[in-house]
Amino acid sequence: MPTARKKAPEAALFGRTLRALRKQRGWSQEQLAEAAGITLNYVGNLERGEQGPSLNILARLARAFDVDLAILVADFRRDALRRLRLD
Repeated sequence: MPTARKKAPEAALFGRTLRALRKQRGWSQEQLAEAAGITLNYVGNLERGEQGPSLNILARLARAFDVDLAILVADFRRDALRRLRLD
């Protein structure tokens, strides 16, 4: 039986932010993928916290949303980082 991959807490936090931004825009995952030039599968992986984005992907997402990159990582404040359980 395959073992489930443990999600990194940072990836899960980013995924929640990404999903919230996408839904605020009223976009589907497909629309976001197209706007950012990434695959639909990758958008799903990001939103589920199964993968964390690279700086390149963060820049693509910020460009797609037409926001400062800082908006995508706004939830990563010092106090939130302290609360994350990093293993």
